[in-house]
Amino acid sequence: MPEKILFVDDEPEVLRSFKLLLRKKYRIETMSSPSEALEHIKNSEEFAIVVSDLRMPEMDGIQFLVQVRNQSPETIRIMLTGFADVDAALSAVNEGRIFRFLEKPTNKKTLIATLEAGLRQYRLITELREKNKIIKEDLKAAAFIQKSFLPSCQPNIEKLHINWKFQPSEYVGGDMFNVFHLSDEYVALYILDISGHGVASALAAISVAQHLQPQSGYLLENETGLPVPPQKVLEFLDTDFPIERFEKHFTMFYAVINIHTGLVHYSNAGHLPPFILRQGTDPIPLDKGGTLIGLGGIVPFEEGTFQLEINDRLIAFTDGIIEYESSDGEDFGHDRFLTSTLENREKSPDVMVGCIYDSMLEFGQNRPPQDDVTVLCMQYGGDSEMQEGAACSAET
Repeated sequence: MPEKILFVDDEPEVLRSFKLLLRKKYRIETMSSPSEALEHIKNSEEFAIVVSDLRMPEMDGIQFLVQVRNQSPETIRIMLTGFADVDAALSAVNEGRIFRFLEKPTNKKTLIATLEAGLRQYRLITELREKNKIIKEDLKAAAFIQKSFLPSCQPNIEKLHINWKFQPSEYVGGDMFNVFHLSDEYVALYILDISGHGVASALAAISVAQHLQPQSGYLLENETGLPVPPQKVLEFLDTDFPIERFEKHFTMFYAVINIHTGLVHYSNAGHLPPFILRQGTDPIPLDKGGTLIGLGGIVPFEEGTFQLEINDRLIAFTDGIIEYESSDGEDFGHDRFLTSTLENREKSPDVMVGCIYDSMLEFGQNRPPQDDVTVLCMQYGGDSEMQEGAACSAET
């Protein structure tokens, strides 16, 4: 069915002439009252074009078309003016985002050419709207797939209390993390950050996550069933994910934790170093490793070890929280992140990560993150319920 066009003019003769002139070619509706026209636009099928006279007693055409724009942003707006109203018409172009303006009286050829141009513009806009709708649905589907590789809830792992805050910059992002059993004795933890963000980064992150499954053959020795050393896991990934594969590189921290002894073996591939929070000491960085994944092993990966004590917390994060910008372009930064972490260290892991994220948003006046943001807290043993209901430090 052809798109609808609405003419609004306080002169009935003008409206009749338009209807007679155009009714065989277009679906024309006419109204003499701008306020009634606005109500009609609000309650009816979307108009492709609204054509309005400039000079009307109830409401001038500029005010009217500004309100049309507010109610129906994709409707094409055209202004009719007298010769003496050219300056006002130019003002209308700026205020009402008018597509075209026509001088009264206008000939049929010019009028039809203008309407055809308006319809082409409207069809392009609606086509783009439909494509955007499809893209959004695809993004939601991709987000669902990505989330299937993330922990669906707090993992039930003996002696470990784990919580996180994950906020992709769009429906999907390039951050990925997980904590899971390798065996009754060992647990794997990883956090990675694919370069960039959006769909391409998310697809690369999903592909890496598929390799980081216990059944993939990457993480457990075939003969012994023991965990593959972390630096070897990073070497495998560096071989399988050269930068040419996705035109992406990524940073990653990978650790194997003996939940009975608290001994951690880890390797860090260019990722911002996670750190250990221990009562009475400064944060302890876990920075042994090598360069980022995708460069073809130009620097060998090292392995680090760390002995956890009861109530130690491992804090892992991505650069999205560090590089989060306020409206004046200032980064949240590592110092603010560390300060917020220390201020909230006595709270339970779930409250703690929420407070850290909230402090970031407060710094940026609640601006949406420009990059994916992940903060993960893992507490070893002890009482994870301490100060469970405590408020964030920034709120006290």
